[in-house]
Amino acid sequence: MNRLSDRLQLIANRINEGETMADIGTDHGFLPIYLKVCGKSPRVIMSDVSGPSLEKGRKNAYMMVRDMSMLEYIDFRVGDGLAVLDHGEVDAVVIAGMGGKLIRDIMAADMELTRTINKFIMQPRIGQGHLRKWLIDNDFVIVAEDVVIEGDYIPEVITAVSPGFADGAEDMTCALIDDIPDDADGDSLFWKIPPWIVKAGGPVGDFLDKNIWMEEDKLNNVKKAKIRNLELENSISEGISYLKKLRKEWEDGK
Repeated sequence: MNRLSDRLQLIANRINEGETMADIGTDHGFLPIYLKVCGKSPRVIMSDVSGPSLEKGRKNAYMMVRDMSMLEYIDFRVGDGLAVLDHGEVDAVVIAGMGGKLIRDIMAADMELTRTINKFIMQPRIGQGHLRKWLIDNDFVIVAEDVVIEGDYIPEVITAVSPGFADGAEDMTCALIDDIPDDADGDSLFWKIPPWIVKAGGPVGDFLDKNIWMEEDKLNNVKKAKIRNLELENSISEGISYLKKLRKEWEDGK
């Protein structure tokens, strides 16, 4: 089959050799097909809430899998979120290309089921802060974060281990979690771009530069208002200082 996009390849790299996996919201199904064809995952599940979307994945599987016997180890399931899975059925679950709040809600819908899955690899399009905060609040261990350039975007990939499988897992947040104010909510810059992002893989400098530019642009627009909001201006300025501090820490630690 054709090579994966850089974003999907990054996600594939977070699947360990021999791990079974489910791709929730699979759509075209390129990721699970690749993992099965390359022999990394012995069994994959492609799931989507939309029957027509899942049918695209099914057609791609039949076109891309040269050894038809492999199809026996590719499951196609229409359903909502993790409800398509049995307890502990797979080692890893991928939920990519959705909002962070939706990913959070999918995982929170049945915590008993969610906690039977070893690892989650998530690529939220928006709402990253809400997802990270929920993971930490519910004792998941964030073991890796990555960023990757995809056109004009720099998506983030969060890999977390469920509480029951966390023994011995390297927690990348470590003491850095103490740098997040206790009153910071999921919308805050501290959760959106956490202190441990300096340890992430990929073009972290570009990622931070882009967010600094966005916050500076926001500040300039706020200053143009007919009635100045000094509290908001100060808040954005503090955020810019925070991001520049992270940028320097990342540069120093390269």
